[in-house]
Amino acid sequence: MGTWENTTYIQCADVEGVADAVVGLFSEEGMQRIARPAPRQPRRFDPMQYAGAIDNNLWGVGLFPGAPGWTIIKTAPLEVFGERAPRAGRMRLVDLAARLGAAACQVNLYDTSGLVLVELDRKGRCLLSGYCPRSDNPDPLRFNDEEIDADRFDPRFELLPLQPLIDGCTRDQNGGALLDNDAFVQRLAETLGGDNAAACSNTISVEFLLGHLPLMSADAIDLYFEWPARDRRSARLDRLMASRPDLLG
Repeated sequence: MGTWENTTYIQCADVEGVADAVVGLFSEEGMQRIARPAPRQPRRFDPMQYAGAIDNNLWGVGLFPGAPGWTIIKTAPLEVFGERAPRAGRMRLVDLAARLGAAACQVNLYDTSGLVLVELDRKGRCLLSGYCPRSDNPDPLRFNDEEIDADRFDPRFELLPLQPLIDGCTRDQNGGALLDNDAFVQRLAETLGGDNAAACSNTISVEFLLGHLPLMSADAIDLYFEWPARDRRSARLDRLMASRPDLLG
């Protein structure tokens, strides 16, 4: 089995400030912050790992200090910040970065073989590259609600000065260039994660956040959110309407 990783990096050194921005962003959707739930044993195909944000009544977020100037974010469900809120026109990561006035990037690695790279600059410009070969995704050039241009099939940085990380992990193979996805994701973690590079592993999401366990680092912050019971049906309805505009007519 290959490597899976879903990690967000925010170019902001204030981890508590990033946490406050996450709380504010989620509260606008109606998600209420709650205390860490009691520890549990996740199910084999737990929806916090295998389903999207709108299909979970509980979200977990782990934040760690990264390399100087950066904060690491891990989530359960895994792609919370790569998804859009119901009726929103852009992914949550764009809104989070805008609240902080920060640049950001997100890497999503699927079983070593496929990779989606998201990058944002401080002006709010957002670019996606790579492809998403998930078994539940019929179009690999679609990442949740975002389309990836066909000419951006090869992951690359254009807004952030991190392209050397990709160049250094690209090898010649059969007359063409091939990115070593595993090596790149590890290099990115070491560069932006600093001393907490190990926290970029999806172990944080699928063991600690899913299991409601205290994070392994004393300087980390964990956050949990839930829909108020009265809002769960309306949130699902919003999602349905956003995906089926024909129902509105």
